[in-house]
Amino acid sequence: MAGVLEPTATYPWGLFKMDLCVRPNMCNRAIAMIFIFLIALIPPVDAAEAEHLETVGAVFGGVHVMANSNGNASAMLSALPAVVEDYTATWCENCVDVEHAMNNIEDNVSIEQYHFHRFIGESEDPFGTQVGDDRWAARYTNRIPPTTVFNGTIRQIGSVPHGESLEADFIENAEVALELGDGSSTLIWSNGSVSWNLIIDSSVLPENASISSSIWVVEQMASFADGGNGQGDYPHIVRDIIPLGDQLSGTANITIPDAHDGDDLELHLIHEIVLPEPVNEPEPVICTEDLCWDGSSRDPVDCSCPEESEKGLPALGFFAVIFAISLAAIVKRN
Repeated sequence: MAGVLEPTATYPWGLFKMDLCVRPNMCNRAIAMIFIFLIALIPPVDAAEAEHLETVGAVFGGVHVMANSNGNASAMLSALPAVVEDYTATWCENCVDVEHAMNNIEDNVSIEQYHFHRFIGESEDPFGTQVGDDRWAARYTNRIPPTTVFNGTIRQIGSVPHGESLEADFIENAEVALELGDGSSTLIWSNGSVSWNLIIDSSVLPENASISSSIWVVEQMASFADGGNGQGDYPHIVRDIIPLGDQLSGTANITIPDAHDGDDLELHLIHEIVLPEPVNEPEPVICTEDLCWDGSSRDPVDCSCPEESEKGLPALGFFAVIFAISLAAIVKRN
């Protein structure tokens, strides 16, 4: 009889199956409905909240010029855009949502995007670089696309928003002020030579921190039809990082890479605050006993005491007294 539960030998553990499953189509629908129901019971995973990085200094700058002609650019530090670093890959579908969200907020907040494509162990993405992956791993540890970092110190991983939307999250992250004070950042590009000048009040920097500057070579847009995420055209690609050192101003001859396609390379002046190496203070030693066996205080460094093998040996002063008495006795007898 249809709809009656009957025990079967196929289910020796005591489950039953409906004889309606004799009809394959109905059985498949029932299994699909059960699967959907079980999926619905899985609780949603909350997005990770943006993390404030404490072990690396801020990244700021962003004044830029086209690489195909001489030019110069300058901006007050207070007017600089938020530097947004995006770790991505051409096969990463979630990365598309992140990058669309960044594009959507450009009318609401001043940002400059820099897309670092995955390189180490990568077989599909043609836009990554060794220097880009090395820098990302050194500063931010993990290489998980999509990951966005705002001004070098606020990291948000994934494409699921923590708040109302990715746009709302990104605006909040970008609006965290760096408080760089008065000053300016200037870049001049002329015939293969780059000059830079950073004016900044050192009092706004963390104690014993320094500043390292570099040129980020950025391709405005490059095409890759075989990208697994179907994007086709990929913007703001960091093609190279050319270090300029820790001088606040200077001039250097640089060699820039070729564009993947087109003639749209840009040179961006980026500054990074380098924090001092942390000093590992030795943990204080707590002695379980205050005094040694001979009544002396324990060594404050390691709580050690004199060897107990020395216990019972006469002190040097005792030998000196005996020697003096014996010598006096000999002199008197003589």
